[in-house]
Amino acid sequence: MQRAKILLIEDDPGTGAAVQKVLSTEGFEVELVRRGEEGLQRANASRYDLVITDFKLPGISGLDLIKQLHQSASKLPIIMMTAHGSTETAIEATKLGAYEYLTKPFEADELLDLVTDALRNSELM
Repeated sequence: MQRAKILLIEDDPGTGAAVQKVLSTEGFEVELVRRGEEGLQRANASRYDLVITDFKLPGISGLDLIKQLHQSASKLPIIMMTAHGSTETAIEATKLGAYEYLTKPFEADELLDLVTDALRNSELM
């Protein structure tokens, strides 16, 4: 598989840097943005293989972001991360087009397994 391009939308600097480092170390090309609107603009302006977004973002929420991204790029896999998770939110995110839902804190291996699965499934589609 060629080097996958990932858009990471995370407003917390520490979490964003940690996730970016884990993914970059594994050979992924990662662009980090802090706001949902900026993430939506980037996703519409460039091609990404995967989007990872936080649930709570300044401005547009993670759920709204998923909904809008799914409308414009229905096959783009999106992983939502959150520290404020509930079963209802997970179900809603999936209905709106999220590939998977990841509850913070999570282990690096859990993230990498999920990213690999999402990219593999996207290739099959």
